[in-house]
Amino acid sequence: MERIRWEESLNVPNLLTLLRMALLPAVVWRYRLGDMAGALAVYLVAVLTDAVDGFIARRFHQITALGKLLDPIADKLSLLTLLGLFVADGQIPPWLLTIVLIKEAILIAGGAAALRRGIVVYAMPIGKVTTVTFILSMVARFLAVRQLADLLLGVSVVLSLLSLIWYGMVLLRRMRIHPGV
Repeated sequence: MERIRWEESLNVPNLLTLLRMALLPAVVWRYRLGDMAGALAVYLVAVLTDAVDGFIARRFHQITALGKLLDPIADKLSLLTLLGLFVADGQIPPWLLTIVLIKEAILIAGGAAALRRGIVVYAMPIGKVTTVTFILSMVARFLAVRQLADLLLGVSVVLSLLSLIWYGMVLLRRMRIHPGV
């Protein structure tokens, strides 16, 4: 099982991931003030930190166990925070947030079960495409391009459910290969 080594974990990619999480209250604050441009700007900075932390981690071999844990948590927090904002304003139906919450809970439970066996399920292309589609949906929503935002959000939810099935199949296959780890 991969262990978190704190001395290796204090690196630029992990600090950027923490920054991304720290920016979420600023997005909420600007949004609640009615400053859509400010909320969007902070959100885009957070999105940029996600891209930069991944690039730096891979390019400079700074991938850590902590980063593997924090990055998906930051992704989920961003996703749920923004969906929550738009649900609270009536722009997105609550059932959609419920579907995403259930999907994320299943992924977290499956990931935790795999980690207990020493199995790490890494991000796959379908997950990356889903994230990009979701980000584009949120940007379109901030810019009040509602039809495009709704279309992209619908696509991202379908991709999200497909990715749940995909990750589930991969996880079950890996757990069958390593049943007693």
